[in-house]
Amino acid sequence: MPRYAKGKRSYAISDRGGQRVRYTELKTTWDNLRVAPDEWEPKHPQLTPAKNVIDATALFKSRPGDHNKEDITLDLAFSFDPFIKSQERKSIGGNGNGFVGFTELFIVENVEPNATGASGTGDVGTETPFASITETGTSGTGDVGSLGTESYLSYAITVSNPGSGNKYYVDSVQQQQLYLQEGSTYRFDQSDSSNSGHPLRFSTTSNGSHGGGSEYTTGVTTNGTPGSAGAYTEITVATGAPTLYYYCTNHSGMGGTAYTPASGTISLAITVSNPGSGNKYYIDSGGPAPTISLTEGTTYRFDQSDGTNSGHPLRFSTTSNGSHGGGSEYTTGVTTNGTPGSSGAYTQITVATGAPTLYYYCTNHSAMGGQLNTPAITTASRIIVEFNATGVSGTGAIGGVGFLNQPAISSGVAGTGAVGNHGSSNDEVVQISLNETGTGGTGGVGDSTNVQVNREWGAGTWNDGAWGE
Repeated sequence: MPRYAKGKRSYAISDRGGQRVRYTELKTTWDNLRVAPDEWEPKHPQLTPAKNVIDATALFKSRPGDHNKEDITLDLAFSFDPFIKSQERKSIGGNGNGFVGFTELFIVENVEPNATGASGTGDVGTETPFASITETGTSGTGDVGSLGTESYLSYAITVSNPGSGNKYYVDSVQQQQLYLQEGSTYRFDQSDSSNSGHPLRFSTTSNGSHGGGSEYTTGVTTNGTPGSAGAYTEITVATGAPTLYYYCTNHSGMGGTAYTPASGTISLAITVSNPGSGNKYYIDSGGPAPTISLTEGTTYRFDQSDGTNSGHPLRFSTTSNGSHGGGSEYTTGVTTNGTPGSSGAYTQITVATGAPTLYYYCTNHSAMGGQLNTPAITTASRIIVEFNATGVSGTGAIGGVGFLNQPAISSGVAGTGAVGNHGSSNDEVVQISLNETGTGGTGGVGDSTNVQVNREWGAGTWNDGAWGE
């Protein structure tokens, strides 16, 4: 008598995967295979054919046709008696309405051109048009301005909250103390999305309208919507302009100060004071060791005649904290005069083209200075287009147009002339649109009192009943 493996220590081979499986864990599939637990699956419904399906698209309890008043039987055929007269046969079909016949147009008198305007066109009777067109015209002229250039200094504006509410950042410097020189143009680029809802404007009052002041608009232009591409506020600083303050029209406390020095050398008043963390340089009335921007090609004089500068010579370096930070003194375009703390003492720099970011520092003491950005001026070509003259319309005549060999009817035709028109211009892009216009010519239109029309209907017409004869 054969013996079979059994018990929890017995193993078998899966019929599907062929791997070794504990005998007590085997499962039987719908097609009688012995498989491991993770290979078992139920039988898919589609493997069982449908039963007693005669017509899968037939309607269940469809409406019977014998007793339904909505059922319509339509017999289409010519059911008539062929042995009776055709006139006595009953008509088949629906009633129709219409007109059958013909129309003749006769022009019996000459047409004299009295009115002005353009004659109409259309197909009438046996129209035979003939024309000879001679068209002339004089084009208009326009004046185009000369090509020039525009230079401006661009500041990248962003908005961020350092913990005390949203603030403007000018070239990544929070509420930067600015120097906008008279006669120069400055563009505050607000295309960054953080500017959305924060239009930048100027005022002669700190904090602008939030501080009781009003908007300063002299030389100011705006473009676009803050937070979208191409948005900016631009100012060309007028001669004698007062100290300005940039601010947000919607929110208080976001802006800063913009000094407006006269053209030429810009003088910066330097003082030294201890705000509690050691001596610091102060520039004009700003805070301790501020970061400011020096424009390439411009001369800046750091005036150290105030007595607090004694023992604190100011110099420049390309390294933060200068010699105290392991750097060396930067001397390109730099001159010095006198002894700090005495009258006439200063350190002066004419910023070279392509100058790196600089740092001002005290040669004797560490951590007194700050950063000097050196942005380049953007120069863009711009064409101002002016079109002043207009075109003169041409004149022309159309030859005779007759009907049934009647005398010709003269008609004017519009001349053409070019009229100058200016489009819009952006930096380095000029868009010019020229539209041609002209003045209509004059021509004769027949007098309706001299036209007679005879109209005759055909022999038969449609009736409201069956077909007519």
